[in-house]
Amino acid sequence: MKASFVQTENANRLREGVQMLTERGAREAAWMLITGRPGEGKTTTLYNWCAASGAVFITATQGMTPGRLVTAIGERLGLSVTARDLATLIGGRLLEADTPVVVDEAQFLLADNAAALERLRGITDKSATPVLLVSMERDVYRFGAREQISSRIFNWVEFRPASLEDVSLACHQLADVQIAPDLVARIHADTKGRMRGVLNAISRIEMAAKGLGKKAVAAADLRKTVLVEDYRASHDRLARRA
Repeated sequence: MKASFVQTENANRLREGVQMLTERGAREAAWMLITGRPGEGKTTTLYNWCAASGAVFITATQGMTPGRLVTAIGERLGLSVTARDLATLIGGRLLEADTPVVVDEAQFLLADNAAALERLRGITDKSATPVLLVSMERDVYRFGAREQISSRIFNWVEFRPASLEDVSLACHQLADVQIAPDLVARIHADTKGRMRGVLNAISRIEMAAKGLGKKAVAAADLRKTVLVEDYRASHDRLARRA
């Protein structure tokens, strides 16, 4: 499978959301919330956007303290994390280079009365730094419950299941074999629009095509081939049997 970034509708939605952020009114309302199901390409899309924009990408972890968050950002910026005024240095660097901050798994920063997010707010309020918080939709209300945080969230971008056009583009752009439209439609249906599943399905199709000695495959060629494992469905079947 080829290594390439697929410009999906979600990727376009992210860029539109960032553009809206640059046109905000209140200077400190520079935060954006990004949500979506696991496997819909949030992290991959944000990695691509960060590479293009020079943004700092942080993955929050359970129990991350304000100090650990500040240290992580400082490390990404290449600053000395032992500096006494690290938070001030970070704010200055973010302002100087107009560097956005992306926090994946941001729901973990809501612990301890959102102390880590409040620390981040204290830094980015001064520099008016764009902050993109990536989380699950079920946690949206938790961000809304923190008024100091929610009042700074200017917009909300929701990653949606990949469209048939997204899947077709991924097959055309990434696959080493030609995948017929009817097989593209099956990939879309079997994966329920999860881009992670789409990539796994393309990989399986390539392996199956190699075994068949074919450069192009259609749905009829792979009618007995499982394209994606549905562990939730398997779990439900086992539970019903039990």
